[in-house]
Amino acid sequence: MTTHTPDKPERPRTLGRTVHEKYPAAVVGEASELTLVEGGERGGAPGPTESEHTTNSPASSGERDAYRDDLTHVDEHGDVRMVDVGDKQVTKRIAIAEGTILMHPETQAMVLEDRAKKGDVLACARVAGIMASKRTSDLIPMCHPLNITKAKVEIEPISSSAVAAPGWAPAREDHRVGFHVLATCGVTGVTGIEMEALTAASTACLTIYDMCKAVDRGMEIVDVRLLRKEGGRSGLWARDGEHTHTDEVDVEAKEAEIIAAELPSPLPGGPRTGTPAPAVAFVGYQNAGKTTLVEKVISRLAQRGVRVGSIKHHGHKGFDIDQPGKDSWRHAQAGSRHVGLISPDMYAEYSRTTEEVPVLDMLTRYTDVDTVIVEGYKAAGLPSIVVARSGIDRMRGRDSFELINDDTIAVACNDVVARDFRTRAVKQARAAAEEAGRAFSEADIHLPPFLDINDSAAIASFVYDYVQKAR
Repeated sequence: MTTHTPDKPERPRTLGRTVHEKYPAAVVGEASELTLVEGGERGGAPGPTESEHTTNSPASSGERDAYRDDLTHVDEHGDVRMVDVGDKQVTKRIAIAEGTILMHPETQAMVLEDRAKKGDVLACARVAGIMASKRTSDLIPMCHPLNITKAKVEIEPISSSAVAAPGWAPAREDHRVGFHVLATCGVTGVTGIEMEALTAASTACLTIYDMCKAVDRGMEIVDVRLLRKEGGRSGLWARDGEHTHTDEVDVEAKEAEIIAAELPSPLPGGPRTGTPAPAVAFVGYQNAGKTTLVEKVISRLAQRGVRVGSIKHHGHKGFDIDQPGKDSWRHAQAGSRHVGLISPDMYAEYSRTTEEVPVLDMLTRYTDVDTVIVEGYKAAGLPSIVVARSGIDRMRGRDSFELINDDTIAVACNDVVARDFRTRAVKQARAAAEEAGRAFSEADIHLPPFLDINDSAAIASFVYDYVQKAR
């Protein structure tokens, strides 16, 4: 027994309907001017002549024509299909897409400080975006599988300051923070590659959400869109007014951008002032937590748009110039005593000396930043914050309380250490009063303010306020 499947009945094309069922008047004009009826024929008012179509048609003026733009993923019966691209020409295609995920400032700080319990959020998001770009055809039904030749995902934190620090995306008009994702995908083939770039950007944003949702379920993913597409029959398409990235660096444009960004410093010293930037030293004994705290404070200040420099005492004699195997390292190994590295947006100097360079001499070179964070150099006489996690250097038996002197502007510690230091300061002041033969007074106690060592935001604000008043 055989079965017979009747032929599919003819149906009108998707666009073969009255205009107002599918398109608003703002797109295709008023009904009295132009109406599409069953069968796809024009009706209503008398239509233009063939010559008028030629000279005044939307296609000739660069506008989109809702009647002529057929959806290639829809056949003549209105059914979806995968487009046959077998006869198309092979070209090199590049697409750039972006996406943004907005979040609470503390969530952004958690990611930047690598405190998320699930691990490195941004590294995972980059990998997820690249992986997703290679699996786009598994997610989007009518996408062709592509052997993509390039996939890159870049993620930048969104600044809350009007002047974004290097490596940060510009601040938004609504002052919300989060992360900006830029995905670039490439292929040499007959179709693509917009969906791959859009999928990469979307998946990177979704991965950030997944890894941070435990602390901030109110995050929002916005502005996922195509920025640029090159190659193929349609050629170049770029979103008007949008900045797109390329692998080629325009050195002159980069230098001009750097010069334009050098606005007058909001703090004494620094860029455009010709004088060294003010410095604050974080001092403390080994394992006091200085490096971790300094790293967080630098990040917090950078988020506020402050251009930060830093100096750290290496503690050992000699160190590798740059990385072993790099050209600068090879120059030094060959005998160069002063090696310089220069790129469009940064430079570095490595120099061999016969004696240690004083930190105060080094600070004279810091005229391109707003402030300098110095780690260590207890005896340099710099305004300093004493870092004391336990109060005692257990390796050497040294007491952090002894680091407090006239140069100390604050102490970063926990509540237990703060109470201990206050008690000891009272005892010292009382003993000094008795030795001098006078009555003890609370005014005899001289202690700097105490800052919570676990609150890097408050410590960064203290440093900013101190440096701002340092003139």
